Amino acid sequence: MAAEPPPTTEMNPDPPSNDPDAEIIYRKIDPSSPYYLGSNDNPGNMIRTVKLHAMNYEQWARSMRLSLRSRRKFEFIDSTIQKPMNPAHLCDWDAVQSTLVQWIMNTINETQKNMIPYFEEEELLWDLL
Repeated sequence: MAAEPPPTTEMNPDPPSNDPDAEIIYRKIDPSSPYYLGSNDNPGNMIRTVKLHAMNYEQWARSMRLSLRSRRKFEFIDSTIQKPMNPAHLCDWDAVQSTLVQWIMNTINETQKNMIPYFEEEELLWDLL
């Protein structure tokens, strides 16, 4: 199992609250971290033009692997990066999971999309396909 990449955490010294004990944590994720989602990495993006249909799995899978590797996200698919035990990193992991599931679903033809059960984890969805 790969080590969990730590995001950078910064504390806001002036909490915007009437409660003097309140602390707001702003998380800055290093762009080299696999948890990093840039401004172009939103769930609605179509990351590949190749859509999966009944006869093109190999072409689709290769295209997806290349695209996800270029974004440093394939490690979530192949389980190199697993769900973190540290609750502080869980939110970042969930954000990547949701984005990956949506990216995969965006590349599946509508007929087949209707036959796929609901998944929240991209690894299970990838294995099904």
